[in-house]
Amino acid sequence: MTANSWKTRANRLLREPVFHFFVAGAVLFVAHRLFVGAPLTITVTHGVRAGLSRRFEDANGRPPDATELAAEIHAWEIEEALSREGLREHLDRDDPGIRSILADKMRLRAAFELPQREPTDAELDAWLASHRNLYERPARYDFELVTFPKAEPRAREQLDDFERALQSGKAPASLGRPVIGGNLTAQDLNERVEPEVAEGIPKLAPGAAWKRLETRQSFVMVRLKGVEGALPTREELGVRLVDDWRRITRQQAVDRLLQRTIDRYHFEVDP
Repeated sequence: MTANSWKTRANRLLREPVFHFFVAGAVLFVAHRLFVGAPLTITVTHGVRAGLSRRFEDANGRPPDATELAAEIHAWEIEEALSREGLREHLDRDDPGIRSILADKMRLRAAFELPQREPTDAELDAWLASHRNLYERPARYDFELVTFPKAEPRAREQLDDFERALQSGKAPASLGRPVIGGNLTAQDLNERVEPEVAEGIPKLAPGAAWKRLETRQSFVMVRLKGVEGALPTREELGVRLVDDWRRITRQQAVDRLLQRTIDRYHFEVDP
């Protein structure tokens, strides 16, 4: 076939209305793909079906039947299609709720990617020492005291007699004066006893002999029986200490991991 024959056929084809129709259709198809996008496919995978079934069972205490599972899948399909279309339309932008959800999912995924391990005893000891504010309880002072008001006649002599009787082994309650006991924190002491006694009791050695204290109003014999509270040992805290170590160190590791992602971004402020 000669070149002139090809030209003749081409000119005849260009004048055909059917050719114009197919060309217009092709142009519209390409434009649709460019501006709307290719047809979208949402696949209901086995994992999606299993997840929907588990969610139904968790909420209702039994597995779904076929009709109920079909309804769950249909609801999921609608939600998935609308959520994807929302993302295509960029509806997620500038929405603080969606932004928070996506950020939380990133944190959750980072947490799952981190390996888990048990803390060593040395790590727990160091943790307890550096986080003592989480566990330290106010010290409570278990004490007993006997007062000799200075306004009473022979108050000092009575104090001397009482001390000698204690040293000879007699019980305080048998010596004719009321023995006041307490189990108080330092703050409680400041509120309930004279300042000199509140200041002196924490300085006493637990379990030691009776000691003299003097206030503006009284002579006092006092004994510190024991101290409770303060910082518990690692053994006393047990599982709580391990759980706290896991939770907080894991969160710190997640923050470090996510910071590497954040560092890839450059932040600017509009002038």
